[in-house]
Amino acid sequence: MKGYFISFEGGEGCGKSTQIKKLKEYINQLNNHENFLFVREPGGTKLAEELRKLILNDSEDQPLPMTELLLFCACRVEIVHKRILPALSQGKVVIADRFYDSTIAYQGSAREIMPVKDLLSLTKKIIGDIKPNLTFYLKISPQEAFKRKNKMSQPLDRIESEGLTFHQKVEKGYDFISNLEKDRFYILDATKSPDEIFKEIIKVLKEKIPQFLN
Repeated sequence: MKGYFISFEGGEGCGKSTQIKKLKEYINQLNNHENFLFVREPGGTKLAEELRKLILNDSEDQPLPMTELLLFCACRVEIVHKRILPALSQGKVVIADRFYDSTIAYQGSAREIMPVKDLLSLTKKIIGDIKPNLTFYLKISPQEAFKRKNKMSQPLDRIESEGLTFHQKVEKGYDFISNLEKDRFYILDATKSPDEIFKEIIKVLKEKIPQFLN
């Protein structure tokens, strides 16, 4: 692949969305901003966005754990083949709000649907060997994240509404995969101020992809 693939990961309330928004604003000021593509999981294509609604719905007819996993996998196949791979083949930088590490943390570690090694095998079968070149993991304790969420006015989706034990398992899942594939992970202290975190992100990007930041 000629391009460069970056993902942002972390549990609920880690500030991931804030950092991606700041990065979008930064990149939009660049002369070559058209060489960047932002995507999100689940979602990113028309079909995947419809599947996102099914995954995150908080109605009585919620998906079973295995259904949830398979819906995430379906979304991933869509976005990888319709958006991510075409952009990378054109030499673009793809920046994803979550990728398969989220499945390891949420459906593997927290839901315990299947062992992590089986999830990694399933991932390889559905999308091949594609993985981010760089993953920013915004790390924060679930306890601190809950405090942040309680201060926010917007309603929580179905997964955000899970209890503390669930999100502690999510954290363990992220710690596991970030240790297993530490060469691509960059761990950020999400308790720092948004500006401090963003400054660190830009510093890393200027080291990793200086040719794109002009």
